Amino acid sequence: MTRGETWSHRLLSDARRSSEYPDSLRVVDGSIESEPYRTITIVADPLGRFPRARAGEVGLDEGLALADAVRATERERSIVAIVDLPGQAFGRREEAAGIHLSLAAAADAYATERRSGRQIFALLVGKAISGGFLAHGLQAGWIGALEDPGVEVHVMPAASVARVTRSSPQEVARVATVVPATARDVRTFAEFGAIDELFAVRDAGDPTHAEIATVREAIARARAAALGLRAPVERLNAPAAGTRSLAREVRRRIAEAW
Repeated sequence: MTRGETWSHRLLSDARRSSEYPDSLRVVDGSIESEPYRTITIVADPLGRFPRARAGEVGLDEGLALADAVRATERERSIVAIVDLPGQAFGRREEAAGIHLSLAAAADAYATERRSGRQIFALLVGKAISGGFLAHGLQAGWIGALEDPGVEVHVMPAASVARVTRSSPQEVARVATVVPATARDVRTFAEFGAIDELFAVRDAGDPTHAEIATVREAIARARAAALGLRAPVERLNAPAAGTRSLAREVRRRIAEAW
């Protein structure tokens, strides 16, 4: 069982998986401290009809299914996007058929529901790469993450960065130590103000009851404070005042010019 599957089931009490969605999508309803939630995560489906989306990527089917699962959630339920994915499906057929529309539908569903008053949370338990993270997780008002080496956040897989830049994997890793914006570890990502809370775990793929309870309590606190309703732009504000000062200044000047 992948990290995403493990956390999507074990995070909720009285977890019940919905059978209405593709095998690549895990949709589970349950509760946290007596409040109703739905967890959604993408998983690998070796029998998926699109080969480029069989290893847990967000593909054409997944993007549209995500949008449906988000919009079809019962009104009183908050949503927790469990993020454990290697990116979007890279393929000619996907591009020709309009994968950008599929991923946009998922992102729009999350944003629309959040703006309409549904609290959206995200929990990074594994990789959060590229367009996959944009479609599934980045629109959450509150984002938590496991403090684990297997949690990786970036716009491209490391191997792809090495190929595009014609660098060795070792050089890519070295640059990440001196240019934070190129780093992949979750702690660096948190320093940019993108993570609300980090959770220490002994084994991210097999969390203890105490570790799960800690995450549940954090989500419950975030829900009580309505943090799941925040817009992503707020990550540029107080939490990132020190680490993203240049970005804030650029946005200020653009606003003045316009």
